[in-house]
Amino acid sequence: METSRLLRAVVEQRLRPHGMTRAQLATLSRLDRQDGLAQHEVADALEVQPIAMVRLVDRLSAQGLVERRTDAADRRINRLFITEAGRKRIADLEGFKADMGAELFDGIGGEDIAQMLRTLDRLHASLRNIQAADAAAPKLRKSGT
Repeated sequence: METSRLLRAVVEQRLRPHGMTRAQLATLSRLDRQDGLAQHEVADALEVQPIAMVRLVDRLSAQGLVERRTDAADRRINRLFITEAGRKRIADLEGFKADMGAELFDGIGGEDIAQMLRTLDRLHASLRNIQAADAAAPKLRKSGT
């Protein structure tokens, strides 16, 4: 958790001169990959509180990087779309992301990175299994099993 917190702080600090926050970059990156997500889906994916996502999208929208569109099937839902200006901003930051990654992994060999990714994948799978078991546990208790 400390490493994650420190990484977020460094990225935030390095993005400041680009006029962007980590949350803004994450939002644009998500929409660049999955345009048209509901605002609450983006908030869930980025682990951001809904009210914080509203303010975040307000800022991105005011900069012309994202636009909200009402969902055709449910007018209560806002769908988010990255604009051409947003795509350009993401493209402009590719160098930033590449440089950050190179600096972060400097001195760490490819096999070390591959092993770390395999270990993280195993941890992720274990957590998914634990989550599924915990979700099923109350149902089992209620049914007397």
